[in-house]
Amino acid sequence: MFKYENSETGKTTVQKLWDYYSDVNKWHLWDKGIKSVDLFGSFDTTANGVMNMLDGSALPFSITECTPNKSFTTQSKLGNIVVTFGHELKENGDTVTITHTVTIEGGNDMQMEGMGKAIVASIPECMQRLIAL
Repeated sequence: MFKYENSETGKTTVQKLWDYYSDVNKWHLWDKGIKSVDLFGSFDTTANGVMNMLDGSALPFSITECTPNKSFTTQSKLGNIVVTFGHELKENGDTVTITHTVTIEGGNDMQMEGMGKAIVASIPECMQRLIAL
């Protein structure tokens, strides 16, 4: 299993950040690896979607947990491999801490480690961009 967690704190509001999370058409503004996102359904646990990446790949996902203005989790199944992305918001006065987590299960250790390192390389930058928007 591969596990990763990163937190960033900035002066913003939970509502402003949630607006960027819950509108998948804005994901490319804070994650520069995404070209576009198609969501089939409302932004809740009934939705499935596809992230269309700049490299031409398409990554299907499902929203598996969603608590408005607090957190959401997506899961992508790639054969035997399951990639889970967690996104959490915590307000601290006039700042908000964002925590993103990634877990990868189902592959061999070397495969999951390589995939995980590639996936998480840009996460701190994406989170900083999200706070700055």
